[in-house]
Amino acid sequence: MQQARERERARRDSSFFSERSLSEDLSIQGSLSETTVPDLCRSLLRSSETAILTLQAEGRHDSIYFREGRIVFASTSDADTGVAEVLLMSGELNLQQYNDAIDNSSGSKRMGAVLCELGYLRPEHLMRAVERQVTNIVMQSLTYRSGDYTIEFTSGFAGDILELSLSSERLLMDGVGRIENWSLIARGIGKMGRLLRQAEGADARMYQFDVSEEESHIYSLMGTAQKVESLCELSYLSNFSTCRTIWSLLAGNLIEEAEIQEISETRAAERGEFELVSDVELYNTVFQKIFNLVFQRIGDHTYDFIDRVVIHLSPETLPYLSGMSLVNEGRVDFDQLLNNLIASGSTDKRAVIISVLNELLYGWLFEIRSEFGTSLERETSEIMAIIRKA
Repeated sequence: MQQARERERARRDSSFFSERSLSEDLSIQGSLSETTVPDLCRSLLRSSETAILTLQAEGRHDSIYFREGRIVFASTSDADTGVAEVLLMSGELNLQQYNDAIDNSSGSKRMGAVLCELGYLRPEHLMRAVERQVTNIVMQSLTYRSGDYTIEFTSGFAGDILELSLSSERLLMDGVGRIENWSLIARGIGKMGRLLRQAEGADARMYQFDVSEEESHIYSLMGTAQKVESLCELSYLSNFSTCRTIWSLLAGNLIEEAEIQEISETRAAERGEFELVSDVELYNTVFQKIFNLVFQRIGDHTYDFIDRVVIHLSPETLPYLSGMSLVNEGRVDFDQLLNNLIASGSTDKRAVIISVLNELLYGWLFEIRSEFGTSLERETSEIMAIIRKA
């Protein structure tokens, strides 16, 4: 049962939102007892969604706005996390200025505009103040251990929100780095046997995120895939700090689940092979039609005709057709072709296959011209159109 839950957890993490896009549902609801806010945010980042993540927890109502996978804004019902409160706590507003701003505010006017009108905040500093407010809201939301969430997928946001340019990954990493609750950290990293490795392209992003010494240390231990328990043994940090740092790196998409990546690579390979099958089948359709066209003219002598077609192939192409016969209506055996391709060590499989198929096709056309002159030109042109239209 535990293994089944872990597999389902990994499946949701890797493909939940991409699967959502295939459905008619525009929102997802759930309980934070089954996931964590950092994991929800990470999934929205990885899938480049435009969405609003709404949280109801600890007596607050928070909303985090994502534009194509980037955190661009956040709002809260908490009266202590407004722009004026942020500036008051930092000492950039005194109490009299704060009270003046509250007295002059109304439901239709944002506090930032009021502060600017009163001269307590310069317009060019408004963006920075809102960034600090949004950062505080997100940081607080990442610590929720219980409550409910809703993800509303959308193409745009209602209202006049001020979209910011934030380092979303760094924001999530900093938020996770401040969490002190072991129960939440344990939920975030999952089982101790969870296999993790450096994410593709993470080396370059490490410089952008200005990682800490602890983050760099844990990241460096994953030059090869490592289990969480192994990282705890290898790290000079305490087990608590090691696990929290692992979760921070996960939140920043600098490391990833090794099994999930392997599944993705397998699926990519399967998609690649499917495309190769489609290519070969397209040409096989043409070869079969040409074979039938020739067979109508010369019957069984077509098999001698095929031998002459093969003579036109280059020495470089012939090894790729080794072990197969074209007597089956001129069709190419894909499995044998792929085995020959793998044995050759060629890296660009599709380019080689297309080259082989084209050379074989030109062999057919050359021999048709030699045998029948221009009498079959119209028929062969119609058959060739199948490839041109593909």
